[in-house]
Amino acid sequence: MKRLLFLAHRWLGIVLCLLLLLWSFSGLMMIYAGPSGISPDVRLAHAQPLPAAEAGHWLSLSDAWQRSGLATTRQPVTARLSMQAGEAVWLVTDNSGQRQRISAQDGQLRPLTPAQAVQIARDWRPASQQARLQAAFERDASTAMMNYDPYRPFYRVALDDAEQHEVTISQKSGEVVKSTTRMQRILFWSGSYLHFLRPLDAIGLAEARKPILTWGALAALLSVCSGLWLGVGRWRPAWLGKRPYPNGSSNPYRALWQRWHLWLGLSAGLLAFTWCLSGFLSGNPWQLFGQQGGHGKTHQHSQPALPAQATGLPMAQIAGQLQQKPSEPAVELNWFQLGRQQQLQARDRQGHVWLLATTGSGQPQPEAGFSKDAVLAAVSSQHHAPIRAAELLQQDDDYYYSSPRISRAELPLPVWRIKLADTAANWLYVNPQTGETVLQLKQGQRSLRWLFSGLHNWDLPMLKYRPLWDIWMLLGSTTCVALALSAVVMGWRRLSKRK
Repeated sequence: MKRLLFLAHRWLGIVLCLLLLLWSFSGLMMIYAGPSGISPDVRLAHAQPLPAAEAGHWLSLSDAWQRSGLATTRQPVTARLSMQAGEAVWLVTDNSGQRQRISAQDGQLRPLTPAQAVQIARDWRPASQQARLQAAFERDASTAMMNYDPYRPFYRVALDDAEQHEVTISQKSGEVVKSTTRMQRILFWSGSYLHFLRPLDAIGLAEARKPILTWGALAALLSVCSGLWLGVGRWRPAWLGKRPYPNGSSNPYRALWQRWHLWLGLSAGLLAFTWCLSGFLSGNPWQLFGQQGGHGKTHQHSQPALPAQATGLPMAQIAGQLQQKPSEPAVELNWFQLGRQQQLQARDRQGHVWLLATTGSGQPQPEAGFSKDAVLAAVSSQHHAPIRAAELLQQDDDYYYSSPRISRAELPLPVWRIKLADTAANWLYVNPQTGETVLQLKQGQRSLRWLFSGLHNWDLPMLKYRPLWDIWMLLGSTTCVALALSAVVMGWRRLSKRK
């Protein structure tokens, strides 16, 4: 039996050593690759000020939507007014999930032109002296994820600054969806592109990539488990009362790579086990954690449409409020809806919010945001389930937390944590300022949080303080890289010897 286990470990290692080396190395590169998209705070920081003196001449959302010709087939669900390439535009998500770019001047649909894309990129980074259109494309490796689908196709603009920025802009909405430096692109290609086996997409194996990731992780898990069992059995430390080998060592091997493979396996074997296990479970094999959907993210187009009687508010009525703002000028206007209430809110570059108009509440609102009663009533009505508990969180909990790859602006505080008494035991995290459900987690997703994020990203309470987390991840990753490299060398020598 022990001989069979040894042979299984040897040949699993020979078959999988390159895959384990690729995963270990690319995981190390991913640690400091940074977020993959544009967070709300970054978008605001790069937005252009709204010229308040011209606001009275802009079309309301309802008027612009009617003139665009979309009103016969679709309805607006979310809407944001901002400046793009010197023009005020309404950026709308409709009830089909598509993004629309509508001029606030004449209400016409405005697909982005190459010249406007270059101007938007220059406005994004004003310090750049030159910008050139590099490509127009539908999909590439960095935008292959499904969350980019509503924004396709794209323009990519290259800037001449010291960090060699490249800005990816949606042709459909004019929004900047990615802005990367040369170093970030290197980390992407050597990190997540390899880690998730994206090269398989380029050779027509996109559909097979997820099964290969899932079952490859299971095979790697079996290899690591067998190695741990054999390694602990062959290790004979005198301080544990075991008799050493005839050469006086606790390690039976004399060849350099074999000796190091045992030491590295004993050092990083458990960490490799947790990474292989969590990587396998992340594929949700056999639907162990139920239907995962969007990994807890809610879809904006599933919300009710904004009513025309609210969004028809003439812009002339709010132009004076924009001009009276004493501090930073507004850079965008947002329509938000919760239940029967709608609010038009303004934001500046620092993220400060103030209320411009409210409808449907029955009484004047002193400031931007929705009350507890409004939040609870809307949640109960939308989900058709009683509320078991509701708490306003002022700090992160175990499931709602920022990280190096998720900014605070994406998961803002305070937030309502609402537990529903439904069959899926849903937890909702609702932003009281906007009324948006930022995160929704079922019971299975909360379990997967510990088995994947806890064991793969190690975002555990005991490691939340930096640089403790950095030390743990860097030491563990480099040791696993060395372990996989030793397996590659030993496998190559074994195959060469047999040949």
